[in-house]
Amino acid sequence: MRSVALVTGAGGGIGSAVASTLAARGWAVVGVDLVERPACLDAADAVEWVVGDVRDETSVIRAVESAAGLGRLSGLVTATLTEHRGALESLDRRALAEVYDVQVAAAWAWSTAVAAAASGDGSIVHISSVHARRAAPGMAAYAMGKAALDALVRAGAVEWGPQGMRCNAVLPGFVPVQRNKERWSDPSAAESLLAEHPLGRFVTAEDVAQVVAFLLGPYARGVTGVSLPVDGGMLATLPRWA
Repeated sequence: MRSVALVTGAGGGIGSAVASTLAARGWAVVGVDLVERPACLDAADAVEWVVGDVRDETSVIRAVESAAGLGRLSGLVTATLTEHRGALESLDRRALAEVYDVQVAAAWAWSTAVAAAASGDGSIVHISSVHARRAAPGMAAYAMGKAALDALVRAGAVEWGPQGMRCNAVLPGFVPVQRNKERWSDPSAAESLLAEHPLGRFVTAEDVAQVVAFLLGPYARGVTGVSLPVDGGMLATLPRWA
């Protein structure tokens, strides 16, 4: 029976790359997003689409039902995000709650649904960020939400491991996608960003997707509870003053 993966945030740059990569590797995929299926996935016949808010329980139900018609549900990738930029003293409870709702509570809800519906071995991968490990001015809310995914990954690995469910995360660094085009399309800005990458190039959405596919697949069957940087070496670099 064909393996099925749910991908939330599948309309975004990384999410769509994950959906496309998994389909190319033989997975059946149910993509979930607030937007309609992006044109880049038109050729991926193995990708079904659910338009819905990841915070809505009915979206979870519809996606799991769609997966049941395609094969054996055994994978989940959460690639949703929201940001609230501002200094710590400018944050408010509403802003923090929204970030946590999308980045943490939704990831938990989808994970528990897949863990309950999956039969036999399965794998969950959350798209986190290098912001979970490092601080940048004005990014506290986003970083706090991504850091919480580390705890979710460890808890899932421990509690669901006995039933064969693995839980991991990837921590992308700067990935050039449409939503941050102003940062990489300007040559001087791109040069400054590249200076923080020991590899000398940006990590692409496809690079991230390949690592996600590895973590979902059988070659990573001994890997769980891990948050793996996919950042071109950004986190390995000491500040220039050190």
